[in-house]
Amino acid sequence: MDEKKKLRRKYLKIRKELSDDYVSQSSRLIIQRVLESAEYRKARTIHCYVSIIENKEVYTQDLIKLSLQKGKKVVVPKMVGNKQLSHIYLKSMDDLALNDWNVPEPRSNDEADISELDLILVPMVAGDRHKNRLGYGQGYYDRFLNRSNCKKMGLLFSCQLTENKLPVDPFDVPMDIMITENERIE
Repeated sequence: MDEKKKLRRKYLKIRKELSDDYVSQSSRLIIQRVLESAEYRKARTIHCYVSIIENKEVYTQDLIKLSLQKGKKVVVPKMVGNKQLSHIYLKSMDDLALNDWNVPEPRSNDEADISELDLILVPMVAGDRHKNRLGYGQGYYDRFLNRSNCKKMGLLFSCQLTENKLPVDPFDVPMDIMITENERIE
């Protein structure tokens, strides 16, 4: 088994074992750091993943609601064929529905132009202090991030952060910033 698969398995197991309280409290701290960041405050259009609660990802639903209330344009990913994402404007949390893989996605197909994005909030399985990201291994985000020039902010719990450099492939896109409940890494 290659090193990335081993690490992915290790960090997904660590995350799965987190208590719901830890995920909830740490997510609140991470989202607070995002809200206070200059990158978020300046952004008019943000791209944000919608967390898969069963996967214990950093919980983004409250951030999305707040962003909509603040009048920011919010774009969320939607899986389409051939391991690609389309990027859909979200008007309300009520517009979300679970797809066949239990991933919350917009019902709408109101596609955004990714050149208009100011900030992308990225899910992570693991990260290192060089801002390398380990994702789920399907390449959805790397294909998307390679096409965007805006700030990329990875959200992860401190237990997903490794001091060792993660293995990196040429197509992997590092984050500009990573946020944990304890720190901002840039």
